Amino acid sequence: MRTTARLAAGIAALALTLPALAACSDDAPDGATPGASGGTEIGYMIWNTSVPFYSGLIEKAEATATELGVDLDIRNGNGELASQIAVVQQFIAEGVDMILISPSDPQGIVPAVKEANAAGIPVMAVNTMADTSTGAEIVTYVGVDDVEFGRIQGRLLVEAIGETGTYGYVQGALGTSAQLQRQQGLEEVLADHPGIERVAEITANWDNAAALAATQDMLNRFGPGELSAIVGQGPEITTGALHAQEAGRTDVKFIAGDYPADVRAAIRSGAVYGTANQMPDPQGEQAIRYAVEWLTGDKSKVPTPQAFIDMPQVTQANVEDVPAAWGE
Repeated sequence: MRTTARLAAGIAALALTLPALAACSDDAPDGATPGASGGTEIGYMIWNTSVPFYSGLIEKAEATATELGVDLDIRNGNGELASQIAVVQQFIAEGVDMILISPSDPQGIVPAVKEANAAGIPVMAVNTMADTSTGAEIVTYVGVDDVEFGRIQGRLLVEAIGETGTYGYVQGALGTSAQLQRQQGLEEVLADHPGIERVAEITANWDNAAALAATQDMLNRFGPGELSAIVGQGPEITTGALHAQEAGRTDVKFIAGDYPADVRAAIRSGAVYGTANQMPDPQGEQAIRYAVEWLTGDKSKVPTPQAFIDMPQVTQANVEDVPAAWGE
């Protein structure tokens, strides 16, 4: 996926606000290598661009790159760590000015990050994190606080079922920072509510069909009155919630993650109790803006070590006032 974002009209205005981008590439930012085209080039590796959440993030990142007059090259890691590392290494070989990463494995991507560090190319994590405990250097992390995401889900679960009950847990891709940290936050909240017991745990890999299968499995294993709720780490749990609604299993409450249009519709219908509203568009936009600010010397404008995006919760109490984060 390639986005070449250039200013046509308005180049003069951009030169006033981002002089380093309008100037000749002879004056490259500290730690950056001018791209082959002479303009500012940002490479962005996303672990799996087919995940629906990333469509809005990509679209907004592309639009922001167009606005700011930089070249943005987005490449798919195809869901495999080896492919993700290869993409980062390709960006290094091409001498891009900055590399953005949304890795599936926060530890596994570290060697590639260190290669970029050694080449003098700054790296920024977006939406998913990279481990920095072993010396990998990241400019900042742009995305939501996934621990707080899990806490929101924990609070929603308590609100939905009270102080006693059982729940099943449908996780995203195991080992991703989102999966690990959302579980951490959920368990932090539930530690104060010992009457709520987890009785099943299945990974769905952020996949709708897998989430539906996981839900069907749990509903088959636990009859009416034996399962109080199912918590899904992502929006794909909505497929299971709709199945339960159609099957008459209204005894099971569903807590989702993220807020696309189908989750909003399911909250309105009562199939889903509530969700944490992680918005993709601000992540895409802010990542590009922070990258440009970093490369043009306005590093003080980039929050470090993380730049968290707001994440409200949505239930039937406010769903009519909160538009979907993406989708129609």
